[in-house]
Amino acid sequence: MRGNGQPSAMASASKVKDKRGQSPTPSMRSAQSTQSQQAPDNQRSPGGAPQKRSLLDKVTGRHKNDKGTGEKLQSSSVTSLPNPIAAVTGKTRADKNSVVAKPAKTKGEPANGSASQKKEHSRLPFKRKDTVADTSKQIKDPNTQAPEDGAALWHLDTDITRMEGIVDHNQPPMTPPAGPEVYSGWPGGEQPPKNQAAEEEKGAWEVPDSWAVKRVQDDNVGRLKEVDDEGNVAKDEDPGPMYFMRIFRADSTFAVISASLNTTAAELIGMMAKKTFLQDELDNYQIVMRKQDTSRQLEQGERPLVMQKRLLELAGYRQNDKLEDLGREDHGYLCRFTFLPAKMSGYSSLDRDPGFNRTKNFRNIDLSGKNLITIPITLYQKATEITTLNLSRNLKLDIPKDFVQSCTQLREIKYTSNEAWRLPPSLSLANKLTMLDISNNRLEQLDHAEMQKLTGLVSLKLSNNKLTGLPQYFGNYHALRSLNLSSNSLSEFPDALKDLTTLVDLDISFNSISNLGNLSAFSNLERLWATNNKLSGPFDDSFSNLTNLKEIDARFNAIQNIDVVSKLPKLEMLMLGHNSVSQFEGTFTKLKVLFLNHNPVTNFDLSTPVPSLSVLNLASAKLARLPDALFMKMSGLTKLTISKNHFVSLSAHFGLLSKLEYLSIAKNELSRLPPEVGRLTELRYLDIRENNLSMLPSELWYAKRLETLNVSSNVLSDFPKPGAPLPPLPDTAVIPSQQASNQNPSPDFEELGKLEDFQMRRPSQASGMLSVSSSPGTASRKGSVVSYNSAKPSLIARTNTAGSTTGTITPVSRKDSSLSSRLASTFANSLRHLFLADNRLEDDVFNELVLLPELRILNLSYNQLYDIPQRTIRRWPHLTELYLSGNDLTSLPSEDLEEGSSLKVLHINNNKFQVLPAELGKVQKLAILDVGSNMLKYNVSNWPYDWNWNWNHQLRYLNLSGNKRLEIKPSQQGMSGRDARDLTDFSSLTNLRILGLMDVTLTIPSVPDQGPDRRVRTAGSIIGTTMPYGMADTLGRNEHLSILDMVVPRFRGHEDEILIGLFDGQSLSSGGSRVAKYLHEKFKHHFIEELEKIRSDENPGDALRRTYLGLNKDLATVATQMIDAKEHPSLALAHRGSVSGPDLGEDDLKSGSVATVMYLHGMELYMSNVGDAQALLIQSEGGHKVITKKHDPAENDERSRIREAGGFVSRQGKLNDKLDISRAFGYVELTPCVIAAPHVCKVDIKDSDEMILLASRELWDYLTPEFAVDVARQERGDLMRAAQKLRDLAIAFGATGKIMVMMIGVSDLRKREKARFRTHSMSMGPSGSPDDYFTAVRKGRRGRETVGDSKLARLDQEVEAPMGEVTLVFTDIKNSTILWETYPIAMQSAIKMHNEVMRRHLRIIGGYEVKTEGDAFMVAFPTVTSALLWAFTIQSQLLEVQWPQEILNSVHGAEMQDADGNVIFRGLSVRMGIHWGRPVCETDPVTRRMDYFGPMVNRAARIEGVADGGQVCVSSDFIQEVQKMLESHIESDRSGSTGSEDTLTDDLLSQAIQRELRSLSSQGFEVKDLGQRNLKGLENPEYIYLMYPHSLASRLVAQQQKVEAETRATQQAEQESRKTRNSNLTIDTENVWDLWNVSLRLEMLCSTLESTESKSLRPPETALLEWIKERGGEITDRFLVNFVEHQISRIETCVSSLAVRNMIRPFSDGMLNQACPMSDILGELSSQLEELKTYKEQADFTMAPS
Repeated sequence: MRGNGQPSAMASASKVKDKRGQSPTPSMRSAQSTQSQQAPDNQRSPGGAPQKRSLLDKVTGRHKNDKGTGEKLQSSSVTSLPNPIAAVTGKTRADKNSVVAKPAKTKGEPANGSASQKKEHSRLPFKRKDTVADTSKQIKDPNTQAPEDGAALWHLDTDITRMEGIVDHNQPPMTPPAGPEVYSGWPGGEQPPKNQAAEEEKGAWEVPDSWAVKRVQDDNVGRLKEVDDEGNVAKDEDPGPMYFMRIFRADSTFAVISASLNTTAAELIGMMAKKTFLQDELDNYQIVMRKQDTSRQLEQGERPLVMQKRLLELAGYRQNDKLEDLGREDHGYLCRFTFLPAKMSGYSSLDRDPGFNRTKNFRNIDLSGKNLITIPITLYQKATEITTLNLSRNLKLDIPKDFVQSCTQLREIKYTSNEAWRLPPSLSLANKLTMLDISNNRLEQLDHAEMQKLTGLVSLKLSNNKLTGLPQYFGNYHALRSLNLSSNSLSEFPDALKDLTTLVDLDISFNSISNLGNLSAFSNLERLWATNNKLSGPFDDSFSNLTNLKEIDARFNAIQNIDVVSKLPKLEMLMLGHNSVSQFEGTFTKLKVLFLNHNPVTNFDLSTPVPSLSVLNLASAKLARLPDALFMKMSGLTKLTISKNHFVSLSAHFGLLSKLEYLSIAKNELSRLPPEVGRLTELRYLDIRENNLSMLPSELWYAKRLETLNVSSNVLSDFPKPGAPLPPLPDTAVIPSQQASNQNPSPDFEELGKLEDFQMRRPSQASGMLSVSSSPGTASRKGSVVSYNSAKPSLIARTNTAGSTTGTITPVSRKDSSLSSRLASTFANSLRHLFLADNRLEDDVFNELVLLPELRILNLSYNQLYDIPQRTIRRWPHLTELYLSGNDLTSLPSEDLEEGSSLKVLHINNNKFQVLPAELGKVQKLAILDVGSNMLKYNVSNWPYDWNWNWNHQLRYLNLSGNKRLEIKPSQQGMSGRDARDLTDFSSLTNLRILGLMDVTLTIPSVPDQGPDRRVRTAGSIIGTTMPYGMADTLGRNEHLSILDMVVPRFRGHEDEILIGLFDGQSLSSGGSRVAKYLHEKFKHHFIEELEKIRSDENPGDALRRTYLGLNKDLATVATQMIDAKEHPSLALAHRGSVSGPDLGEDDLKSGSVATVMYLHGMELYMSNVGDAQALLIQSEGGHKVITKKHDPAENDERSRIREAGGFVSRQGKLNDKLDISRAFGYVELTPCVIAAPHVCKVDIKDSDEMILLASRELWDYLTPEFAVDVARQERGDLMRAAQKLRDLAIAFGATGKIMVMMIGVSDLRKREKARFRTHSMSMGPSGSPDDYFTAVRKGRRGRETVGDSKLARLDQEVEAPMGEVTLVFTDIKNSTILWETYPIAMQSAIKMHNEVMRRHLRIIGGYEVKTEGDAFMVAFPTVTSALLWAFTIQSQLLEVQWPQEILNSVHGAEMQDADGNVIFRGLSVRMGIHWGRPVCETDPVTRRMDYFGPMVNRAARIEGVADGGQVCVSSDFIQEVQKMLESHIESDRSGSTGSEDTLTDDLLSQAIQRELRSLSSQGFEVKDLGQRNLKGLENPEYIYLMYPHSLASRLVAQQQKVEAETRATQQAEQESRKTRNSNLTIDTENVWDLWNVSLRLEMLCSTLESTESKSLRPPETALLEWIKERGGEITDRFLVNFVEHQISRIETCVSSLAVRNMIRPFSDGMLNQACPMSDILGELSSQLEELKTYKEQADFTMAPS
């Protein structure tokens, strides 16, 4: 060692091994031995022969700083090293003195070895003469730095003839043999050559690991190749071009090295030496690689350039990004390579950690993330106290065996995230270990881990490795109770586990296991987690033996049957979401929680009561009904989720669920709720949004504890008045619940806290109130109403009184009854959150709503409200959020706007306000106000009469966008009264985060500045000159801004280029997201630079990708530097050449942002995204295309990438159990698991594309893409309104987080003029005048009032009934009668899906539904093109429907593919017939709908009868009309914008025909002539044609093949022998031939048994049978009867023969083993009969006479 400078931490950690002065473990029993405390001064150590670097040394980091005398820098190929016994010079921490040691000459030492050579090192321990070994004295850690001091002389003991104090002949060897130290070879690879010199004598003494003496036997591994970071043998890659790399020096300067990929660390040290002023000998230098907060010294043979290249590829860079040049830049956020002298690599000292030296209790030692290379010497003294040891995140940690042996009380070791591909052998010596966590490493197998010694293990975690199997010794872990094998590479269940009968917890999630096999041995298993595997079919029958199993989580598999597990006696929790279970009829014993969501369940029933069942989730299934009796069997149910099914009505027995607290029936087709819902007196949360409810039962009021009611998106016309209560149930109905409460009370919501991740999200207030609820038992509810509401004392008293009667309500007929007394037992005193958005409510709804004084949130958006009565809002004193968007309001009740109001959120956008009352300024708590898209036009300075924002100082969100007539101009007259300042600015709103002024005329001198926590929008709703644009956002419950929008028209100065982006940063409590702000500011500049650099063979998508990567690099670099500066102020590096990065706050360092950016160049759209902000391309036919990718950590590709990068995915689907996205900007601590490599998609905009929708995750959590498309198209005339409606409906559905919605109209890209009006004219159905938007929309809504389906109500109006020349379409489902008979329950769901597809596209394309009969439709169209387009669309869309599994499994609905793998049949098959003509048109007087009569209608119906399933048959008249349309419109279509579409006054029908023709021609179609057909009931034959879209043309081939097969079968049947036509027999000839076949086979069996040499059964000779069958002709009845009798006799004879054989020689060992001639059998039988006769005679003879 040198004496100039302070020794660094990593170097000194290595030097611990070079010291002999005081051994950490002088003998095997060092902790107790007195000899160890009084060791002689002259201790000896055996010398060694020349040795080689070991593979294990290179991997574990052992002896990495050991250099022999005169040793030069050598690569991994060196096979001989100098003698390790040499001189040592340097500074030690132990004595603060410079040491000069005199070497002893030994064999093999170089001749020029000298004690004065300062580069010489020794592996021999030494000891000072005056040292007194005293373990009571604190031993200082040699890893720490020491100041300069004077020199002192040490004596080096080299006399190896005297070993007193070193070897105790009365004691066993110091380190017991621990198995082979050398890794015994590569699995499946070539064994290295055996080294004879490495063999030792038996009983040889082993040096303790902590002495760091190189072992002779390690030489065997020295011949193996160097290993890389993964533990794989390095392969010589094609070096290719020269790669660049930054290597930093100790002073933070850096050099850029150019070298080939195969350059080793040793060679790089040599290169750096030429560019650096060396402070020490070159031998003492090393290259240290740092990744995040972990560092390690590189071995001589490792290849840093390969490591850098691999990390860059993991981060998302590709070969065409010039990987070789990227190394010029600083990629410190991924990894940093530093060239340091050993004495300066100061990052492993523990003395720096103040908490460590102050530790009084050494029981729990945490060394995680300390970058250690060996165990600190301080811990050796306290080794006997240590019980838990955390060694995680130390990449080069060597764990000495003697230290582990010294830890006699060690019970738990954590060795995670160490990038280890093999385990340290020393871990196996902790013989008292009970808990071992070695997860998140790179272990591929454990055969050589020597873990078989750890037989006392109770818990073993092996998750997130690369294990493909387990060694057999796992069966010896007879104490093991918990085993975690999740996130490995297991393809089958390990056989080694089959003997672990003690297992209680087993986790095998995230593997590829397809079959669990026989698990009967796991009799003690209580919890089994197997999510995200490939399990299919039913559970194995062996599950019935798992009698202690309490919990199964097998989500995301393909399990089809759960009958076996349902019988488990102790099962309490069964999580089977996202599987393939289609039916369940059974029961459970003790089940509490059952999740069957996202399964194709069509039938669910319990055979016996399950009172313990508390939570049942059947969401996203295929249920159309639940059996009435089911509700009596679930008396303990507290939470029921059956949303997203096909329920039309609910059973009246719902009222029996007396303990129900949570009920979600959203997204069904309910037309009514049963009155019995009023019996649910414990109900707190009811979600019935997105149904078809036109009214609510008045009995609902008596669900007296209801807190949240969501009825949004129905067709309600009023809110019910409180009516009479339901009569009490008879006593018999109450018995089940009493029994349930006596047996086992259901768990309350606190017990079910772990399931909150799986619950549907709902407002935070609701969940907060639910969390304090007590047990749902009936008794505990009495008098507990106080805890659920903050009602006034008088109301509380009343409620308690009502509650004490346990549900009995005073009859209304009592004379003293009044409204208030009646309301006391209703939800009037508990209802806090009421969502009634998107219904048909009118002003009279307030008559009922004022009876709800406890309301906190009221949402009445998108109804038909014109006026709010005065003194209404003040009836809700606690109201904090009021949503009134999308109505016809023109004023607010000004008297209700008081200073004491609690109102914080007010949404009144999309109304018809022209002025706002000044009283609004009195609402001091108002923080969020949206008045966008109104008709505001007033003088904002006229504050005494009209509202001015300056009086609402708490405003955080103010939106005035879309008020095109509003002008904000400076005040002309001087101010007086309250203030003399100008009230037209926004300076007093200091809390303002978002200010929307889009489309507002501004003449004021300035608007507020933007910053990380403020966004001000002043642009218009047109991008550039022609492109419509709309946006809406909300802060949600967040205090600060974290989501930003970017719109850059005329990008790069080009009219045809537009850049649009959405940046959603992580919400922070301290301020706005600076990460999102940085991206918002810098993206366009980076993108311009990258666009200018792209090569000829690249496109803008490559530029987008590089922009993402470059921005993320800049972000991460700054964050990394700031984190370093914060954690290591003294090591803060002032990097030269780094770009000027963002200004990040402390909270921003660990946060990040998702992003979605689109670049539109002409008609080419490039869409890019990272994270979960999604984008849709919406088409005019009502379809859509998702053009982004949600980066979900649990998705297979992403999970593989995350594991490759060293991360993991938890069972909750989160990356490293922290983040629910896998790609984003920032999150530097999770790099490279989280990367910013975007998904890039190129789309060519077509004429049928209408608009693009971008939205943040919160919107997609509540709205399905189909719902969003319908709403967007409904409001496509004004995209600002469309965006606001989407946001408002998400809020109405329960969203509480931040939301951003951006909409861009692309329908008129080809027509650059008058685009705003043309967007409106693109609608299929009749529309109002484009100049009067409000009138057009209002007419549409009024016209849809009669529609009782909320989904249809969102679509275009139904077209007027066509008259005159009409195209009629008849449809029918093939084989529907058979399907109904076979699968009645599944068909209920299937028919609803079928009808929804038919009606949806009728609205979109423009057809008139005449009537339905069963599953048949009769539809009329005004044009032949719309009829054909509808028929083609339906045939294609039916293939996409998620049909019930029973339908898909049947022969009538099975999936069929063509030769190219395209699906051509799947699910219900619909046949269609189309005809064109002039029918008789009359309106039906009852239904008031148009009906059609006459020959034309008959002909159309008969044409449909000709069609087969999936066929579209058309008449010759229809074909001629289509040809006529094509000819008349082909020219105008070619002329494009110069044709008839160029003016607004064009005929809408002509435009529709052209659109339809374009759509038909784009998908293409084929016509096949079927020739003349005679139609039933018609005299003359009709020419029939088949029409197919190109995508389904293969159907024709398949159906032709089917017809040919049927023809052949018919011909074959005609040739077979058959009965006479006048036969009187009911017997089928096929049965006769089968009977003959049976007799032949039995005779052949009997024949075979005659021969003792028979080894196998011979097949019967059936040639004669086949000849008679196929020879044809008729067979008489007499012949058939006699023939059958013959066969029966032959069969009886054979059976008798076999029975006799079995009687004499049983077939238990196999029939053929008992083969013998029948004569032998009869002989034995006769002899036995003779014996029997003899016995009987003897018995008769001896019998005494009676």
